[in-house]
Amino acid sequence: MSKWNRRLRPLILTLAIATSAMAWAQAAPDRDAPWRLLAAVEITEIIDGLNWRAEKSFPDALRAAAEESFEIGGFLVPISAEAYIETFLLVQDPADCPFCGTGGYGPVVEVWMRHPLPDMPEFTQLSLRGDLVLIDDPETFQTYRLEDAVRIDGG
Repeated sequence: MSKWNRRLRPLILTLAIATSAMAWAQAAPDRDAPWRLLAAVEITEIIDGLNWRAEKSFPDALRAAAEESFEIGGFLVPISAEAYIETFLLVQDPADCPFCGTGGYGPVVEVWMRHPLPDMPEFTQLSLRGDLVLIDDPETFQTYRLEDAVRIDGG
């Protein structure tokens, strides 16, 4: 092997690995994208004397995403202990659990499953697909729900 081949071989191998990694990163889905869409909802709390309401502003990108099958991955937060889970909350990170008393938290998605899941531990990681319903009810801070959801991560 010539002197130049010995010097160029590691460089060529490094370039090939870097190119493959970049191609994989571009092809891999952005797992945080659905959560960024959900977090973009703006809620203004209006108090007028004894009357209270929550005015919600849904970004156009979220409205468009809600018109198609919506995919999201996160961590299961059970609402109640059951042998089969039909309804639960999904959070982006276990630290976002609204029941854990950790202070502020990110978006929380209420999930209604098409078919019940067997009982599983809190914070089980799931990937789901379903119908994203935007909730514009001024009497609640709830802004969305994933209905008719199915698990898509093979679990």
